[in-house]
Amino acid sequence: MKSNLKNKKGNFKNVPKEIYDFWEKSGFFSADLKSEKEKYSLLIPPPNLTGELHLGHAMQHSILDAVARFKRLQGFDVLLLPGVDHAGIQFEATFDKFLAKKNLSKRKLGREKWLEEAFKFKDEVYKSVSSTWRFMGLSADWKREVFTLDEGPKLAVFEQFKTYYDKGLIYKGPYIVQWCPKCNTAIEDVEMEYEERKEKLYYLKYGPLTLATVRPETKFGDTAMAVHPDDKRYQDYIGKEFEIETLAGRKKMKVVADSAVDPEFGTGVIKVTPGHDFADYEIGRRHNLPILQAINKEGRLTELAGKYAGMKVLEAREKMIPELKQKGILLKQENYVHNVAVCERCKSTVEPLISEEWFVKVNDLAKGAISVINLDKIKFLPKNYKKILVEWLKNIHDWCISRSLWWGHRIPVWYPSTSLRISDPSTHSINSGSSTRSARSGRVEEMKVSLESPGEGWVQDEQVLDTWFSSGLWPLSTLGWSVGTGPVSRFPPVSAPPQSGVRADRNPSTTATRAENLMFKRYFPWDFEISAPEIKYLWIARMIMISQYFTGQIPFKTMFFHGMLRDLLGRKFSKSLGNGIDPVYLIDKWGVDATRMALYTYSIPGRDGRVSREILDERGKNFRNFATKIRNITHFVIDLKPDSNSEVSRQTRPITLDVMKSGRQENTSEVSIADDKWILDELSKTIRTVTKHLENLELHLAVEEIYEFVWHKFADRYIEESKSNRVKVQPTLEHVLKQVLILLHPFMPFLTEELYQKFEVKRESIMQEEWSSSR
Repeated sequence: MKSNLKNKKGNFKNVPKEIYDFWEKSGFFSADLKSEKEKYSLLIPPPNLTGELHLGHAMQHSILDAVARFKRLQGFDVLLLPGVDHAGIQFEATFDKFLAKKNLSKRKLGREKWLEEAFKFKDEVYKSVSSTWRFMGLSADWKREVFTLDEGPKLAVFEQFKTYYDKGLIYKGPYIVQWCPKCNTAIEDVEMEYEERKEKLYYLKYGPLTLATVRPETKFGDTAMAVHPDDKRYQDYIGKEFEIETLAGRKKMKVVADSAVDPEFGTGVIKVTPGHDFADYEIGRRHNLPILQAINKEGRLTELAGKYAGMKVLEAREKMIPELKQKGILLKQENYVHNVAVCERCKSTVEPLISEEWFVKVNDLAKGAISVINLDKIKFLPKNYKKILVEWLKNIHDWCISRSLWWGHRIPVWYPSTSLRISDPSTHSINSGSSTRSARSGRVEEMKVSLESPGEGWVQDEQVLDTWFSSGLWPLSTLGWSVGTGPVSRFPPVSAPPQSGVRADRNPSTTATRAENLMFKRYFPWDFEISAPEIKYLWIARMIMISQYFTGQIPFKTMFFHGMLRDLLGRKFSKSLGNGIDPVYLIDKWGVDATRMALYTYSIPGRDGRVSREILDERGKNFRNFATKIRNITHFVIDLKPDSNSEVSRQTRPITLDVMKSGRQENTSEVSIADDKWILDELSKTIRTVTKHLENLELHLAVEEIYEFVWHKFADRYIEESKSNRVKVQPTLEHVLKQVLILLHPFMPFLTEELYQKFEVKRESIMQEEWSSSR
């Protein structure tokens, strides 16, 4: 490394980029397929293409990088693989806002032109994402980076869809989903946020019973009343049918007993609206209740609401209340505080409703995942997440995989252009083997599953696949698993004759496929994965399900759930609250290494941290001062090294490390080596302790241990007490300093590389050093 990288006072900000460019160009981040070293693979969770770095990303990437650098120093062949997720609904929202500023829209551009412009926008956004990662020091193997819409993942997604379809696990039909009326698409739980709202709890008369609801407008979709089977108050009503008064006339309704009812809520009686509530939908399935749609996909009441039809939900609710009172149906109302689901993209209230969507039957997939989790084949940090995941998998429901978007993997299903297309939401279809039967027309519609058009006269399904459908394949697709890597899969590669329109399998003998097979065989399963706890179900559970189903293996050996950084009130950082802290602010003020060190103090698995700008400034300043301390130590040890040609140096023989470690004393009249042996013993203890903490992924404890040793043992005591015997202890000083830099390198990579280059005896980079095996 060239000496011009040595820092000059006042020019610290320019050093990290110069150092990073040196690392990247020298190939120090690259994994080696031909290496005889033991492998260690880490998979970077693909961030969304929003171009924004938040504190969670900064902490997550800092943890990943520390583990990767530690393993390289231990002598492993390390693969730290980067990539980004196309982010479906979030990216589309960001891009549409960008287009709106240019007075453009989907309608004006059309699908083909919109996608063309979207990919250009993606490239610009990715430059920001990629540069930010480099800015943080992420030692990723950039030659192998992956985008979820690349050709490799595209083939993997197709094989996944085709296999599920052939096995009868994919169907299209009516099912309850979370629906955003403004975005006009089904969304997943992770695409929602919750707002605390103060609303009214309405007590309504239903025949001889009274029940409480916050949504009187869904009354038009009620098909039953329900009570808990053990609730003694209502035993005489169970199974009986009563006539009740509604705003659309009188109707008969049955009382059912179901253990899902909370006897403590309201009066202990609930109205069952299977078409607009997930819990009610399950009650309806158990009791074979009909499903009525009272609210449509635009968020308006349907014709079932009579004179209220066409009104938005809140408008209808407001206008219904007076009539409910007048008819004696509304008995009383109370203030009620509860959480309401809103779309993360547009902040509109989410409406549960029945929609014609594509689904995956996941019960069999979930059983396989539960099996490997219970066999402890995956190490979860913290441990309690094992039980949390298993409980969720036991109660999993069919997975809605279709989205009414343009950005994403388009559903690989084709229909004859003259037929009734089942993507039309006005039709109701049921699964019927390899064909789909339209309930409206009564005839079987011909359809084909294919990556490319089967030929002239065929039209592709308009919807795209859920982002998590491709993200769930991330551990596989990033290593080239797809059509052509059949030997790894539990199933034979999917193939079909050309006339079917299905893309032919790639030739397994091609160079590209051989390389992908080698990558998969060497680096799978991944040794380490990290995630925020909020996506443990939508991403982690699905990666385990999909990997187990297709390969019979776990996707990763260790699953690290880091805690969430929140504000001092315990709230999640968000734009709407304006409580976020930009990590770039911290980096500009305190430097990359100090910012990383501050974030490591919050890296305890599963434990949330409450932070503020003032708290992070205090920690950033503390670790900036620590970096300054190390600079001063290095200046003293290296820059102020005694001149070997001086008279004092010629008369004073340095103590060798062997002598120091042995405890023998030579020239005791001139110098005692007790302090030298002490600092070496303390160094060995520190190395052992730090190694243990890193192996256990206790990064916060490793940082504390190094800080304590450097500041209080090495600097405050040993260096101060050794100044009078400077020439004799110079080998000790240099040895301890170099080991300190190696210990610190996983956490403060830029500083340690810069200072390491000052040594006369060194390797090309500190990344090529060896982690001490002190016992």
